[in-house]
Amino acid sequence: MEVIALGIATALVIIAAIECSKLNLRAMGALILTGIAFIYVGFVPTEFPEILFESLHAIAFLLIAYFGLTKDKNLIWIGLVFHSFWDAGHLYHQVGYLPDGYEVFCIEVDLILAIYFYLRMKK
Repeated sequence: MEVIALGIATALVIIAAIECSKLNLRAMGALILTGIAFIYVGFVPTEFPEILFESLHAIAFLLIAYFGLTKDKNLIWIGLVFHSFWDAGHLYHQVGYLPDGYEVFCIEVDLILAIYFYLRMKK
């Protein structure tokens, strides 16, 4: 239950920071999408299959973020939704290198931010 509350609180703090500072919404979405993908690389033990797998994932989301920034803003919120599927895949396969509850926390943050960026960018 604490993980759920922490995920919601984290997403709301991120949203409040973006809104209060009046930062460029599209740029912030791209940075967040890139950052959340590369966090997984930091958790990986130094073993070849895992580091390659997580690094390729991070690069894929970096490209989605780049094209969301430069071509189609909808790729930002779509990328966040896809990243929540990535988190769910880690939860389903129960990889041993993530902290307990991390996947649920990330799914929540990703989906709340996806809804936020969708609603703010649809104008």
